[in-house]
Amino acid sequence: MRGRRFLPRGRRAWVSAAAGAALVLVAGLVLFLWPDPSYRAIEGDCDRSELLVAGGTDVSLKNQRRALIRQWNESRYPGGRPHPHATLVEVSESTDLQHSQLKAVQESGGCAYDVLIMDNTWTAQFAGGGYLRPLDDIENRDDFFPAALRTGEYDGEQYAVPFNVDVGLLYHWEGVTPPAAWPGLLSADVAMQLADYEGLTVNALEAVWNDGAAGRLTGAGRPDEDDLRDAVYPALTRLAPRAHGSLAPSRQYGELESIEAFASGTKLMRNWPYAFSVLASEPRMRDGTRLRFGVTALPGRTVLGGQNLAVSRFSPNPEDAADLVAFLSGTGSQRLLFSCGGFAPGRYSALGLSPGRSSPADVGVRTCSSLTGEPLGPGETDVPDAAQLTQLGRAVVTALGRAEPRPVTPHYSTFSGTFRGCVQKIFDQAGTDAGTFARAIERSLDGRTASC
Repeated sequence: MRGRRFLPRGRRAWVSAAAGAALVLVAGLVLFLWPDPSYRAIEGDCDRSELLVAGGTDVSLKNQRRALIRQWNESRYPGGRPHPHATLVEVSESTDLQHSQLKAVQESGGCAYDVLIMDNTWTAQFAGGGYLRPLDDIENRDDFFPAALRTGEYDGEQYAVPFNVDVGLLYHWEGVTPPAAWPGLLSADVAMQLADYEGLTVNALEAVWNDGAAGRLTGAGRPDEDDLRDAVYPALTRLAPRAHGSLAPSRQYGELESIEAFASGTKLMRNWPYAFSVLASEPRMRDGTRLRFGVTALPGRTVLGGQNLAVSRFSPNPEDAADLVAFLSGTGSQRLLFSCGGFAPGRYSALGLSPGRSSPADVGVRTCSSLTGEPLGPGETDVPDAAQLTQLGRAVVTALGRAEPRPVTPHYSTFSGTFRGCVQKIFDQAGTDAGTFARAIERSLDGRTASC
């Protein structure tokens, strides 16, 4: 694509250079990095003391995930013993390829990795397959947002903890009043993610939940054919005319494209929390230190996404790996991940909250420079600043109260692919009837191949 481009999440990592008082992403001032991947082939060295952390490409602002790994390497246990050295292994830029690679390694029983950074929909498959160790001693367990912590549970055991959470947020240009209800959003000038990838599953589920099918296709509950035929299918058929009208451009949008559309003038955008820092760093979206956009929770229900940390069952250093998981999911790391990295944290305390004091109005956060102690240069300011981070934190907390997980099944990837295919056929008016849709989705939840 010609002209200015935002850097895609899950495709490339990036570093932005500061110019004057703002971070800028314009050509010539932005360094686009295709990081030299630290991916290594499956190894048989099970006697190593080094900890290998496997996940996708680090696209957090300022590569904050790598910064946290460096912080672990430079710090020590309370008694003075050095932490074992850890390395972030960037498996793939594609979420689908991350899943395939990590699954292949774990299925092989190889000891290539110690800590896994996983999409929270993978817990059931990886735990059910015997690939993960239960996490028995979780520090300050009650400090995690409960819904986010539950995404790491399977069959009554805790196998993973939140690294970052994702919830659907509504971005709006200044002067634009965000709609208070779901129908108003669908009829507005809004950018969503309806291209053929996981974003279509997410956006379609949100549409279904907010149009007569609440409680279906979420969590461990299984909808029967009647639910799928009489509630889910009609909601999708009602969405189809929008896919040919106000939402037609969004059928070509992933996260990157929707951010670009919003920055180019589309009045509203549904996206994850990380988009806030990306937009705040864009000169078109700023007037000096003031942002030209705002953010709120989506009106209605939203998908609870995010990534979790887990210890591989085959790690040769399981105790050290569990310590690293505790470090990365601890309050200090979570604060840095939010203020410096742009990702929403999994703990109340990272937003200045507690389980008994969790109102959005109580959110209190610090800037990146105040957390790191690194001085700003002459004329530089934190981007985002404390007030802007507070606005984001309040939107995240509000959305968490309305967030629902995607279906919990060891066969989630089969479900998602089938669901997306069916949604596209419904959008295209390709003759998919309610019964065919219901049978295909029900089969996919059991891992059986099906299509509409």
